[in-house]
Parts: sequence; C-alpha cells; structure tokens
Amino acid sequence: MAGGSKAFSVFMLIFYAILLYFVFANKNMIAMYMMAIGMFIEALVNCVCTFRSKTK
Repeated sequence: MAGGSKAFSVFMLIFYAILLYFVFANKNMIAMYMMAIGMFIEALVNCVCTFRSKTK
C-alpha cells in the first residue's frame, strides 16, 4: 500500500481512528464523509504509485 510509506500508513491509522470515534459517537454523516475521503485518498495514492513504478 502506498509504496510502503510509513508516514502515509501512520496518517491513515490516525484518520481511521478519528473515523471510528465518530461512528461510536453516533456522528454518522461526518463518519460517512470521512470514510469516502479515506477510501478515495488510498485509491489515489495506490494508483499514483502503481503508474509511477511502471515508468522506471
């Protein structure tokens, strides 16, 4: 994931921990937005890393 970036992994861990807090706090709408943003960021980073590694 993300080319093995430790910083990105830690960022996403913190992001999803905050998301989990919002789920348990019954803040479902902000949790849905965060989930969509998180999945999009992960897909975007993986896509960029995939295409960048093929050009080397």
